[in-house]
Amino acid sequence: MSQPPTLVLFGANSLCGEALIEQLPESTAWRCLGRQLPPAVAAERWRRCDLSDLSDGALQAAAAVLPPGPQIWICFAHLWLLAPFLEALMTLQPKALEGLRGLVACSSSSVITKRFAANGFDRDLVRRLATSQQQLLADCRELGVSARILAPTLIHGCTAHHRDHNVETLRRWLRRLPLLPLPAQTGLRQPISAADLAAVALDQAQRLTAPDAASALLPLGGDEELSYRQLLQRLQGGDPRAARCLLLNLPTRLFQVVASPLLLLSPKTFEALQRVSADLAGFPSVAELLDRPRRPFAPAIPAE
Repeated sequence: MSQPPTLVLFGANSLCGEALIEQLPESTAWRCLGRQLPPAVAAERWRRCDLSDLSDGALQAAAAVLPPGPQIWICFAHLWLLAPFLEALMTLQPKALEGLRGLVACSSSSVITKRFAANGFDRDLVRRLATSQQQLLADCRELGVSARILAPTLIHGCTAHHRDHNVETLRRWLRRLPLLPLPAQTGLRQPISAADLAAVALDQAQRLTAPDAASALLPLGGDEELSYRQLLQRLQGGDPRAARCLLLNLPTRLFQVVASPLLLLSPKTFEALQRVSADLAGFPSVAELLDRPRRPFAPAIPAE
């Protein structure tokens, strides 16, 4: 019987990384690599590795801390760090990758939803994500290894040591503002919980052990599509402090006129407000990917 692959986790010191660790079966052989020991990880499970350091010495050290035998990598670190790291190992430490059997990495649906952005920040983000995706897929093809790149929508949730920076940012605004203007027509959202994203990553890692596994880019979202307004209302429903904020309905054109000065002051913020009316949903759901019943969007319990 062949040896089961060891799971190598990059980005363990993150919301999704910790959510994945919480779901690992006790029998799983795993190790996490990163710059700092994550608070949820025992010291014997962790080895130091800096994806951003591509010097000869650092790559030699990284090769030395990879576990022996077959491995499957799951990465929640930035894709633009993983891609050049893998390519550098291929060039300078090829023997370190002889055990690699598959790779699951996390990108973002922004590579799709922001591909026509006008502001420089979002254009650069899309370029970095798209370039990294292409590089990873090409390198894995050269290695003869299958890769699954997940491109999730709005990630939300919390673990013992981490909270999201998406939904929680909206919660902070609702708590601070007496009223929040919104366009009459708000677009659809499909938020995905960190726990669900971690579950999909584990499922895809398992699927990569099949001999016929193929590489793929997998956009995905949560099980419920709801409007931006409904998302805010769902946040308010479980948070009395956020519930005090009045969601002020404005005609959509008036909302755009009111927001227009931001085009000069902060093009990134202006485009973010324009996307409030856009549908950023319609992606395959976690329920479809895991073949389980749908679960509604449920914000984390608010932190005081």
